[in-house]
Amino acid sequence: MDDKYVRRIKIGVVGLPNSGKSTIVSSLSGLFIRTANYPGTTVSINVVNLTIKNLRIQLIDLPGIYSLSSEMPDEEVATKEILRGNYDGFIVVGSTLSLQQTIYLLVQLLELGKPVILVLNMMDLARKQGININVEAMRRRLGIPIIPSVAASGVGMGELRKLITEIAQSSIAVNTKVIDYGPLEKYIDAVSARLNAPRGLAIEVLKGNDLLKEERLKAGDIVSKAIEEIGQIDVFVARKRWDFVSSITKDVVARGVQVNLSKLDYILLNPKVGILASLALLFTLAEVIFLVLNPLVNYISELLSMIPIGELMVNVGNPLIRSFIMDAVWNSTSIVLSFIPYVFGVALIIAFIEDSGLIIRLTFPLEKWLRRIGLPSRGLIYLIAGVGCNVPATSSTVAIPSSTDRLITALMIPYIPCMARLLVISLIAAAILPSQLTGVVMILPFVTSLIGVMVMSRLLLPLLTHIRVKLTARVPYAYELPQLIIPINRFFVKKVWHYTYEFLVRAGILIVAFSALMWVLSISGPSGLIGPEALTNQTLIRSTWLSLIGDLISPVFKPLNIPWQLSASLMYGYVFKEVILSSMAVLYGTSEEGVINVLHSALQLPSALALITFITFYSPCIATLVTETRIVGVRLTVINTIAQLLLALALSYIVYAIALLVV
Repeated sequence: MDDKYVRRIKIGVVGLPNSGKSTIVSSLSGLFIRTANYPGTTVSINVVNLTIKNLRIQLIDLPGIYSLSSEMPDEEVATKEILRGNYDGFIVVGSTLSLQQTIYLLVQLLELGKPVILVLNMMDLARKQGININVEAMRRRLGIPIIPSVAASGVGMGELRKLITEIAQSSIAVNTKVIDYGPLEKYIDAVSARLNAPRGLAIEVLKGNDLLKEERLKAGDIVSKAIEEIGQIDVFVARKRWDFVSSITKDVVARGVQVNLSKLDYILLNPKVGILASLALLFTLAEVIFLVLNPLVNYISELLSMIPIGELMVNVGNPLIRSFIMDAVWNSTSIVLSFIPYVFGVALIIAFIEDSGLIIRLTFPLEKWLRRIGLPSRGLIYLIAGVGCNVPATSSTVAIPSSTDRLITALMIPYIPCMARLLVISLIAAAILPSQLTGVVMILPFVTSLIGVMVMSRLLLPLLTHIRVKLTARVPYAYELPQLIIPINRFFVKKVWHYTYEFLVRAGILIVAFSALMWVLSISGPSGLIGPEALTNQTLIRSTWLSLIGDLISPVFKPLNIPWQLSASLMYGYVFKEVILSSMAVLYGTSEEGVINVLHSALQLPSALALITFITFYSPCIATLVTETRIVGVRLTVINTIAQLLLALALSYIVYAIALLVV
C-alpha cells in the first residue's frame, strides 16, 4: 500500500431505484455517472475511486433495490454484493418521498453489522409536498448518522464526506438490533453462531433467501425448528419490520399542507389525452430550443467562412495534399464545429425529458397498449434509454429475467432514434423548414418509431417461437412514477455538457476519419486515380467509386425524389450515423454551410420528410449491431436488420405519399 494513504476502504452505495445514488456518487467523485429521473438507470455495478485527505475510498454504486429479497437480475446483483461483499460500510440513499420503503431497506443493512450512513435525499421535494421529517428524532430512534440532502444541488455532500472518513476511523456506531423478533431471536443467535455470520445474514438464511442456499443447508436443523415453531418466517419477519417502520414514520413525519408539483399529471397521465399533451409539451420544448439556437448556428457558420483556408493552402504545392487538407480534413472539422449548437440542443432535449420525469409520462399512457402488442412493461425503460444511445440500452437488457422479454426488448431498441440520428434529422429539418417549424419535424421520429415498435413487436414475437429460440416465462414488473420536476441544477448542466462533449469528441474523430475515406473514394474509381478535380466536376465524379455506390442504391430512392448523393451517404450510416453529414459534404464537394444549402435546394418537403423517416429506422450503427448480436444472436440480428430496412422503406413511401397529398 502506498505510504501516503493511511487506509483504503470499500463502501457500498445502496438505495431505492431512482433515489439519487448515482448523483451522490457523481457529486462525491466529480465524475460523470449517467443518471435519470426514472427507475432502472443503474443496471450494473459502477466502481468509483476517490481520495479524501489521506484516505483512499472505493465507492460501489449498486443497482436500486427495495429489499434483500431480490426478484430481478439487477436486484440480485446488488443483493449478492451486499450479503457477500467485503465492505467496510454502507451509504444508504433514501428518497424522502418513499420514506417507509427507505427505512425498510435500511433496517436490513443495519442488521448486517456494518457502519451505515443514511442520506435522506430529495428533502426539497418533500418540503414542497408538505412532508416534514424530524431528522433528529430519526437519529435518536435508529442510532446512526442521518444526512438530509438535496444531492442535485450538492446539499449535504460536505457532511457526507466527513462521515465517510469516520467509517475509516471506526467511530460510527453500529446498531444491529433495531428490531426485536421475539420468538425468532434464539434461532437468529443459533444460526449466527453456527455460521459465524452477522445477524442480518442469519435472518436471511432463516427467511430462505435464494442466494444463501449453501448456508441454509449448514443450518438446516435450526431452520426446521424455527419453521416448526413460527411458520412462515419470511412473512413473520416482514410483518415485524413493517410494524417497526410504521412506528418510526408515525413519530418523525408530519404532513403539512400538500403542495402538488405535478398538477400536470392529471393531464399527462390521462389515457385519452395524456400522450397528446406530452407530445405537445415536447414539441414546445424543441421549438423554443431550436429557435434560440438557430442564430448561433448561423453565427458560427459565418465565422468559419471568414477563415481564408484557400489562401492558407496556396503555398502547398502538391494538389493531392492540398485537396486532402481542404476537402477532407477542413470541411469535416468545420462540420463538427458548426454543429455544436445542434448537438447541444439535442442533448438538452434528451437530458430534460430524462431528468424531469417527463419521459415516463410520455410513455405511461401507451404502456397498457404496448403490452398488448407484446412489449414487456420493463422493456419500456430500456427503449427510453435508447434515445440517448442504442448501444448501452441494448447491452443493459441482460438484466431482464425473462428471455422472451429480453429478446423482444433488445430487438426493439434499434427502432428508437438515438442522439446521432436525431442530430442528422435536426439538420435536415433546419435546412428545409422555417426555424419556427423545426420542432414539428423533431416530433416525427418519435411518432414513427412508436409505429415501428408496434408493427415489429407483433411480427417478431411469433417469429421467436417459430425459429425455436429457447424462451422463458414473462415476468411482470412495476415501477414507481418519479416526481415531475424542472431539473435546473448543476447535475443537469453537467449531463448536458457531458452528452455534448462526448458526442462531439466521438463523432468528430469518426467524421474526420470517414471524410478521409470518402475523399479517397471520390477522387478514384475503377480506372484508377482521377484526382481532386472530380470533387468539383460532376462528369468526373460519375466515374468514381462513390458514384458507383450511389448508382447501386439510387433506384430505391428515385421515386422519393432523393438525389443519388444523399442515398449514397445513407449507406455509410450503416457504420456510424454521424458520418452521414460528412459524406454529403464530400459528395457535393462543399463545406458545412454548403450541406445545408444543398439540402435546401435538393429536397422538397415531401422528400425531406421521407428521408427523415428512413433515417429514423433503416439501421442502427455497427456498434449497436455488435451489441445486439451478443444479446439475441447473429440470426435474429440479421433478420431484425433486414426487417428494419424494409420497414424504413415502406414508411418512407407512405410518408412521402401523404405529404404530397397534404402539400
